[in-house]
Amino acid sequence: MKENKAPSIPRLAGALGMCRRAGRLTAGFDAVTALLGQNGPLLVMAAKDISPKSRKELEFALQKAGRLRDDFLNLPLTKEETGRALGTHKPVGILAIQDPGFASAIRRACPAAYDTEEEQDRIGPVE
Repeated sequence: MKENKAPSIPRLAGALGMCRRAGRLTAGFDAVTALLGQNGPLLVMAAKDISPKSRKELEFALQKAGRLRDDFLNLPLTKEETGRALGTHKPVGILAIQDPGFASAIRRACPAAYDTEEEQDRIGPVE
């Protein structure tokens, strides 16, 4: 049986919402970059429509913290769609998850095939 590589938007939205309700999700650029210096697992995500300036600043923060490319995921959702998935009425462009189980569920709902190599290469070194 072939595995479907297309991102499952409803499954992704559900996993993000569950993660937020469990208190394992951090949203916002400042809050996420503050987590980068901490040890432990971390999955940083960005909505597909964040500004180029925000993306560049996030990439710099990830590199400065020594985070690997595997710690970053581009979401197939806009900021508004991400906010709705989290149950808020405001756009959310940058998120982080510190729970390995939730991070795995998010990755399964949004396979790495969605991320382009060009975008991933800009995030930092593979170690």
